[in-house]
Amino acid sequence: MAEKKPLRGEAAYRAQREAIAKANEAASAAATRHRAEKQADAVKQIAREDKRDAQAARKGWPG
Repeated sequence: MAEKKPLRGEAAYRAQREAIAKANEAASAAATRHRAEKQADAVKQIAREDKRDAQAARKGWPG
C-alpha cells in the first residue's frame, strides 16, 4: 500500500474547512441538545410548582 502524500495548497485548505465545518456542526448539535434539556427541566420545575400551589390552595379552602 502506497503512503498518501500530505495535502497541499487548495486541497489542504478545503480539507481543513470541511473538518472545521464538521466540528462546528457537532458543537451546534450538542448545544441544541443541552438547550432542549434545560428547557425540559424548566418545564418540569414549573409543573412541580403548579402542582404544589394547587395542593396548597386546596388545603387552604374551608371544607
